[in-house]
Amino acid sequence: MKREIVSPLVVSVVFLALLAGFASKSLSQSALQPGFHSARFLQSDDATQNPQNAKNSADAEAMYAEGLSLLRKYYYGNIGENKTRQLTYDAIRGMLLTLHDPFTSFLDPDEWLQFQETTTRGDFEGIGTMLRADPPRVIVDEVIEGGPAEHVGMKAGDIITRVNNTSVVGMDINDVVKLIKGPAGTKVHITVTRGNKTIEFTITRARVEPPVVKYWMEDPKYKIGHIYLSEFNEKSLEQLNKAFSALQAQGMRALVFDLRSDPGGLLEKAVEIASIFIPKNSVPALHNNVVIIHEGDGEEQGRKLENVDTTYKHRVPLVVLVNDSSASASEIVTGAIKDYGAGTIIGQRTYGKGCVQTLFQLDDGSCLRLTTALYYPPKHYDINYQQDENHNRIPGTGGILPDIEVLPEPNWQGLNDKAHDRQLQAALAFLRDRLNGMSIMQATTAVKEAFSPKTTADAAKPIAIGGK
Repeated sequence: MKREIVSPLVVSVVFLALLAGFASKSLSQSALQPGFHSARFLQSDDATQNPQNAKNSADAEAMYAEGLSLLRKYYYGNIGENKTRQLTYDAIRGMLLTLHDPFTSFLDPDEWLQFQETTTRGDFEGIGTMLRADPPRVIVDEVIEGGPAEHVGMKAGDIITRVNNTSVVGMDINDVVKLIKGPAGTKVHITVTRGNKTIEFTITRARVEPPVVKYWMEDPKYKIGHIYLSEFNEKSLEQLNKAFSALQAQGMRALVFDLRSDPGGLLEKAVEIASIFIPKNSVPALHNNVVIIHEGDGEEQGRKLENVDTTYKHRVPLVVLVNDSSASASEIVTGAIKDYGAGTIIGQRTYGKGCVQTLFQLDDGSCLRLTTALYYPPKHYDINYQQDENHNRIPGTGGILPDIEVLPEPNWQGLNDKAHDRQLQAALAFLRDRLNGMSIMQATTAVKEAFSPKTTADAAKPIAIGGK
């Protein structure tokens, strides 16, 4: 089984875990100790009988099998089936680490199941919360709207102390997640502290669909809608269509499509969502390509605009908001909209991940996530960030450049912090100017003069917003 994704990391959050049961595992590494005092040398039977074969003909798979066989035969500890499987998993992880590719990785069966729930499929069975580790505590970071936890009154900030009468104080967040998760319809008893109170909940687990789309009418006077997409998974298009329907019912005349800090997701969803905003045959020279896939053998193939079943029927002036954490599938959509001139890009240079990963499910339920191709926007340019000699990302390289660069205020606290959301204010100013009759060029010039800071410090200066 294989599937293409363009999400930047297998795990984008280390201390945050859906109660579907996801938290990353790190590969433990041990150092060789040079000061041992006693050793003996043994050769395998094959090496003894045919040393030339051992030197010249052993392939990598045979070497691994031989090494594992010797380990199981001679190691002083017990190497049973479970330990053998874990050694193999760690060997694969170690092998992939030597590629210095942060987007290529291995997922064991539990990680792969949870990855599908949280990153590709977009739903899971649990109580509907997100947790974060604050050792020795595990804290409810978010309660998902409409989920079982919300129904019983659990709140963000609650500290989980017991699960089914088992104390979880000091427990690893992965283990807490495993205690809480379970099939829909089953019950779990959770004790939390909230301030000075101890509260107990009995919660019936259910299938939960975390919203990846949030929307509202940002400017009721000018009828400017705002849609925020947090991830490209199997639920994204369905949730977007609900947002389009609701905003169009309110008379939406312009739209802010917010992809800030969206890490990406499924390639096919990026193609579908870009197709919503870009008219076919609008730029013949681009051949209706949303993205161009460059395979390892050099072969290239364009993924074309599709006929998407969408409720977005009447195109309106569009701004796409991006920042330096908009990555992968977000960059595919942003690059396509920019290249076709279907909207105006405002914000910061995007992350710069122009490669495709293919997911290969293995027979035991684990998964290899391998970089298998590069991708280019329709105008065919490389957006991949550059790396230093230590294989670290060099900021300010690669990515999609916005039409209007606007730096965020240093003290901006996120979507709900309207007062300090300089990028959003720039988008609204641009769309108001367009609705007031300015051309794209005129509105762009006006917003650049008002919002484009020369330094990060300038981003903290107040801006006078006209047009209200």
